[in-house]
Amino acid sequence: MDASTKTLLSGLFWGGIAVAVLSGSLVMLRLGVQTSLTPFDLAALRFGIAALLLVGVIWRRGWAMDKLGVLGVLALVTCNGAPYIMVLSFGFQFAPASDAGAINPGLMAVFVGILGWIFLGENMRVAKIAGILAVLAGTALFTDLLTLRQASFGHLIFAITGGMWASYVIIVRKTNLPALHATAIVAVGSALSFLPVYLVFFGGQILQAPVRDIAAQAIYQGALTGALAVFAFTKSTEYLGASAGAALTALIPIVTLIMGAAFLGETVDGWKIFACALVGLGVFLTLYAQRSSAASRRSEMTEQQTTPRQWPTGESGA
Repeated sequence: MDASTKTLLSGLFWGGIAVAVLSGSLVMLRLGVQTSLTPFDLAALRFGIAALLLVGVIWRRGWAMDKLGVLGVLALVTCNGAPYIMVLSFGFQFAPASDAGAINPGLMAVFVGILGWIFLGENMRVAKIAGILAVLAGTALFTDLLTLRQASFGHLIFAITGGMWASYVIIVRKTNLPALHATAIVAVGSALSFLPVYLVFFGGQILQAPVRDIAAQAIYQGALTGALAVFAFTKSTEYLGASAGAALTALIPIVTLIMGAAFLGETVDGWKIFACALVGLGVFLTLYAQRSSAASRRSEMTEQQTTPRQWPTGESGA
């Protein structure tokens, strides 16, 4: 197995874990809000548990101020931590969670493709452009945005959170911050900024929930979504590049659709299946473009290494 294939498989492995966990978190969120837990409780469990698991990383490695600075740390926490979850939760007041599951990751992949080209110098091949357009079209169809029948303020909020998540990806890739370190900064930073506010204003509510509901959400939202999913997603972008790694998350609507039908008894219509197929095509094209770009770079490097150096006329090369 050559290095490029190994890198691709590693990226797909971590990306697959991230997609599965994040899709499951939407199903768990729907189950959670049907009980006595609120979005604030779920956010507290997510970052409180994740911070306990990852605080040792911050203790050993610090806050990466040499790479990020204060503004960079604040940006990471804001764009993928507690503020991000609160903005996303606010959108649920205006549009259903299923729309969030389509718009948020779908547009995040689109934003990363564009921002990666602008700030990271990623190649904008025809296949990648086609992939971005397919993801965008599939996302619009999935939420019925093309007819504007369901367009709402919530959709705008979900689009904004997609941009926030994309900004997190670009910052991590730009600074070459390791996946575990970035995950720890988000988790611990979110706990320090959000938990004091939560305990003052909402802390008593969670005590009214059954222990089994708290335990289930603590394990899933905290250990899996707050720690494992963020780490796996960041790791996939390390292997695949920002655009290709982010494109995998556009599969979240497909996986959520399947999980919703399997575990919640939700109905699946033909338009959503077609929209999901478009998104899947877009992800494939983006991955294909990334792989072709990597192969082209390796070919150029090999050619540079094997081609004898040509000295200008009159120089000896000695």
